[in-house]
Amino acid sequence: MLDVQRLDVIEVKNTLGEGVQWNAQDQSVWWTDIQESRLYRLQWPSRELEVFDMPERLCAFAFTDQADCIIAAFASGFALYDYRAGQILWQKVLLSADSGMRFNDGRIDRHGRFWAGTMVEVGSEDARAALYRLDPDGEVHCMADGIQISNGCSWSADDTRFYFADSPRRTIYSYDYDADSGAIGNRQVFARTLMNRYPDGATVDAEGYLWSAQWRGARVERYAPNGRSAGVVPLPVSQATCVAFGGKDMDLLFVTSARDSLPEWTLGRERFAGGLFVFKTPFRGLADSRFAAGALLEVQLHEAKLHSA
Repeated sequence: MLDVQRLDVIEVKNTLGEGVQWNAQDQSVWWTDIQESRLYRLQWPSRELEVFDMPERLCAFAFTDQADCIIAAFASGFALYDYRAGQILWQKVLLSADSGMRFNDGRIDRHGRFWAGTMVEVGSEDARAALYRLDPDGEVHCMADGIQISNGCSWSADDTRFYFADSPRRTIYSYDYDADSGAIGNRQVFARTLMNRYPDGATVDAEGYLWSAQWRGARVERYAPNGRSAGVVPLPVSQATCVAFGGKDMDLLFVTSARDSLPEWTLGRERFAGGLFVFKTPFRGLADSRFAAGALLEVQLHEAKLHSA
């Protein structure tokens, strides 16, 4: 067990809390409740909470260089979204309503490219999900396919490895990663989880260790760069969904969780299910990049002028 101290649980009772990340510019932690189509912002350490309604399920997001604007992976595709004005500034829909899929986990790499993968929804046996990369010029690239549930996008501290999990297969993969081009290849198995323990959202710390929230596993597991377990943060809830480092010194671990699919008798036992957990750790995380929304909006404006000419 890792030497961490639980500081707080923010009892928001999320149906499916996900995508947690730290905004260093205003010292706040953000996450989404996918099933309720809501975006959360928690000022830290004052604990002032804001909640923004989304136009559809917000599955993943990243911060941008524009005020009040996120790059979003909504259920149907990518969008630049002004969360205070409630306005979509740019959009690229990739999934139809009858596709049997929705977007799921996503993160931004250190070069400002936004990665997000899809998942097969319950009852969609013929659907096959995929992993996509959105570049700042608005181009979308399919990076992998044949996936069931995309999760755990993260990059090694030295920017040479890309990590990705397919949750139902209980497998975390490692790819060779070209930081300049964003290309991935040479997929290998990095780690496998035990039966009924599914790798979910992930992040990498400054030492290059991977932290994986484990759905139904009541834990966050830390993996060494060789894929071996390097310790566990146990949780009083079964459905951990995502992890992120933050705080002034980047030594706080934030963990989202879910109430979704839990029977009533389990909810009675898991009082904090759907809450945001905050831990003090002896480890430090790495700061996230921002998406160049301004550049993408300029591309959109240029294309609009060409079409109107």
